[in-house]
Amino acid sequence: MREQERRRIGRELEITSGLSADPFASAVRVTRMPMIITNPREEDNPIVFCNDAFLRLTGYDRDEILGRNCRFLQGPATNRDDVGRLREAIEARQSIEIDLLNYRKDGTTFWNALLISPVFQDGELAYFFASQFDVTDRKRAEEHRFLLNRELDHRVKNTLATVQSVVLQTLRDAKVPANVASAVSGRIQALARSHDVLTAEAWASALLSDVVKGALEPLHDSVGGRLTVEGPEVRLKPRIATMLSLAIHEMAENAIKHGSLSNQDGTVEIRWAIEDEQLDFGWYEHDGPPVSRPTRTGYGIRIVERVLAAEFGGTATIDFDASGFVFRLRAPLQPLGREATSWTYP
Repeated sequence: MREQERRRIGRELEITSGLSADPFASAVRVTRMPMIITNPREEDNPIVFCNDAFLRLTGYDRDEILGRNCRFLQGPATNRDDVGRLREAIEARQSIEIDLLNYRKDGTTFWNALLISPVFQDGELAYFFASQFDVTDRKRAEEHRFLLNRELDHRVKNTLATVQSVVLQTLRDAKVPANVASAVSGRIQALARSHDVLTAEAWASALLSDVVKGALEPLHDSVGGRLTVEGPEVRLKPRIATMLSLAIHEMAENAIKHGSLSNQDGTVEIRWAIEDEQLDFGWYEHDGPPVSRPTRTGYGIRIVERVLAAEFGGTATIDFDASGFVFRLRAPLQPLGREATSWTYP
């Protein structure tokens, strides 16, 4: 930046009334948002302007900042991948928003929500304008939430493992048939898998695709490509996600024992679509043995056809067509998403 321009900015900074012949300079000077301007036409893209808010954020004096590249705020713990993304955006003359760990003059760190934008004059790159915001409290809250979720995940898994052990031992002592004990164990494990999916999403919601794939995870090694899962992104509340996981588990167990996965050629197609704000979800079995309706309504059918429809607030049908088992669910899309109590940073 020319010395004449530097002196002009210096005079703007000294104005105490908030009035200025240059409204932009006045606004940047008085705002509480830390801001800097760099000059890419000079070697190493140095800082040529910083407001008082930036001085307060970093602890440096103005004469310690002007003429230096912004990287002087980086340190040993600054993520190199983030720095790389920042460098690529500047080289490409593109805007970028990124959270970067920076260092103050006294060595303390802060998380900097950084927005950098190129400024063009007559089609030529003239400056880079950057605003900063200290988001350390938000980052600490996110880290605390992550640690709490990890501890909750660990404890609930232990609890479910204990429940499974107690239930199975009770069933053995009561001389309950092995197939019943296996069914109970499978259902508890289905609950655990839905729990894993929800924990990854901080228990606010889960993607329908993640719930389905999680419930089918035990089958991947044995049936592999005979399972197809396809559909758009749909968010499910925790309770709905848990019940869907149980229902998928029941249909998978039925497919293995009696349906299309009980032979070497059958397939299962799970697909869903959104039509007129309605979720249309389906489980379709192909090329399995002939299908017939069971003589009694067991727990699995009740979960799939009745409970699941009630949880989704829609309608569910099961078709025991001879060519293959089919399950269809239709439900309004809007009520399925995040819980009203899902955590957000204020």
